[in-house]
Formats: sequence, C-alpha cells, structure tokens
Amino acid sequence: AAQPAGSIRGRFRVTEQGEVVSYKYANKGTALYQMELLAASVFEHALKSEREEALRPKREFDDIMEALSGASRAAYTGLVSHPGLVQYFQAASPLEEISLLNIGSRPARRFGARSLSDLRAIPWVFAWAQNRHIITGWYGVGSALHSLLQVRGQQGEALLPRLFHDSRLFRLIINEVEKTLLLVDLDIARDYASLVPDEGVREMIFAMIEKELQLTREMVLKVSGASEIGGRFPEYRRALASRLPTINEVNRMQVELLRRFRGAERESERDAFKSALLLSINTVAAGLGATG
Repeated sequence: AAQPAGSIRGRFRVTEQGEVVSYKYANKGTALYQMELLAASVFEHALKSEREEALRPKREFDDIMEALSGASRAAYTGLVSHPGLVQYFQAASPLEEISLLNIGSRPARRFGARSLSDLRAIPWVFAWAQNRHIITGWYGVGSALHSLLQVRGQQGEALLPRLFHDSRLFRLIINEVEKTLLLVDLDIARDYASLVPDEGVREMIFAMIEKELQLTREMVLKVSGASEIGGRFPEYRRALASRLPTINEVNRMQVELLRRFRGAERESERDAFKSALLLSINTVAAGLGATG
C-alpha cells in the first residue's frame, strides 16, 4: 500500500527478517497464506495504479510534508537523545532478554556495544512493542501536527483535512499511526516503567511519552474527523479485542518475570525463570503481530 502508483508493475521483491521467517513460513498453511497475501497485494496495486496516478500528491503539499517530517523528527530525537532514555529503555523493556531468544539473523547489537547508536533497528522496535509503548510507530506525530496548526492557524485547520483527503501518503501514515495507537497501553507501559530503578529518570521519560501520546491521539482524531481512535477500522479493532485481554495478562506476567529474572543472584535461579520469560516474549510478539 505504501508503494507509489506505477512503481511495482507486476513485480515485487521482499526481504523477510529472520525473526519472522518461522512465524510466517513454518508450515504449509501459513506459508501459502503469506504467498497469497503477497500475490494479491501486487495484483491489487497493479490494478489500482492507473487510477492512483491521478491522486499523486499536489506540489502545494510538498512543503507541508517536509515541515511535518522535520517537526516529527525533532520531537522523536528529543526523546531518544534524552540522557535518561538509555537507562529507561534497558530497564523498562526486555531488550537484553530478547537476545536470549536467538531468533535473529544478526546479533541485537553491533560488536556488543551498549549505546543506542549501535543497537540494531529490529530489537529497538521489538522491545518497544513488547512493553506496549510502541513509540517507533507514533511518537512525534502529534507534535508535528500541532506545530503546523500553531504556525498556520486557521489556514492549518483547513489544510490538514485537505491533506488527509488528497494525499495518499499522508492518509496512509495517519491510518497506520491510528492502528498503532490501538496497541499502546499506558497502564501496562507504566508497569514496565516500574522496573526503572531511578525514580527521576522513570518519571521524566514516562511523562514525555504520556504527554506526546495524548497529543497524538487528539491530533489524529482532528485530522481524520473520527470520534474515537480505531473507529474507522471496525474489523481491525474487533480482531484486536479478541486477543488483547490475553496479551495484556501475559504482559503483566512478563513484568514480574523480568523483575525476578534480573533479581536472581544465582544462575540456577535465573534458569528457573528463563523459559517462562522467553515464552512470554514470543506470546506478546505473536499476539501483537509485531517484532520489528
């Protein structure tokens, strides 16, 4: 869906990460489903391409999209460059424990480094999904849209609905952000945050995330004209509703397992929790359909 009109023309190459190969292709049924999904997507895109050519973004939107991109990047960078973010992330997510799964095609960190700059993209996204913050899918969007309204005033109020209607790319971004927001759970995120030993760091980072989440929810509804998050995607929301209660419970169990696993003084004690902890990581990833 994200590919520009006319760009595929009946051919599409995709690379699957090691983390999802078994999930998608471990048996004939799921493998056939994935192949059918890919084939159908290519056919659908090819059939739509001619009509979608007429919906190419208007040049008047170019500057707006650039401005939104810059503002969103600035907000996101403001969080990830915060001096307490590394400590928060390592404690409030199963980042280190994910490496114990040995499911990746490459190690979680380059050369065993400990900085965010040396962390590979997949465990970064995977870990934020596990702790239900999922900042990689929405953080900065609210600030970007809000800044546009502040700068352009009433003109911006009229512009954003037009952008949503006329720009296929912008609409796709908003749609995906809105779906991601359905997966975010602040109560569970707060449980994970309780694993951060430094109260000052914990409260500061969590407050930044909570504030941006509220702003992003408000801005997404304002742009789309919807009355509630997920209201435009009833089937997706129904599918999630059947899984989330179980996922939420596993998340809460995982927090306690992380606490005990990390607090164990002997290797034998850690081994007692390891299998259950790794199983919880797999369960949450499968339930959310998100690894990275």
